[in-house]
Amino acid sequence: MPLDDSTTGRDTDGGFNEDYCKWCYTDGKFVYTSLEQLVDFLVEHFSSEQFPPEQARAYYEANLPKLKHWSK
Repeated sequence: MPLDDSTTGRDTDGGFNEDYCKWCYTDGKFVYTSLEQLVDFLVEHFSSEQFPPEQARAYYEANLPKLKHWSK
């Protein structure tokens, strides 16, 4: 996702952490404690008739592990 100052996560000192968005990383902490928790949230909020839950889940499960935080 493209990040700008309004969507970039922040460290505990208030500085920008340009690796993460504010919805995943706030005040130096990750919002989601597990990949499964994040996938469940995304499927619930971003699936639709054009992007059904099964397709959304498969997409997120295939792509999120490629991101820096989840690739560890």
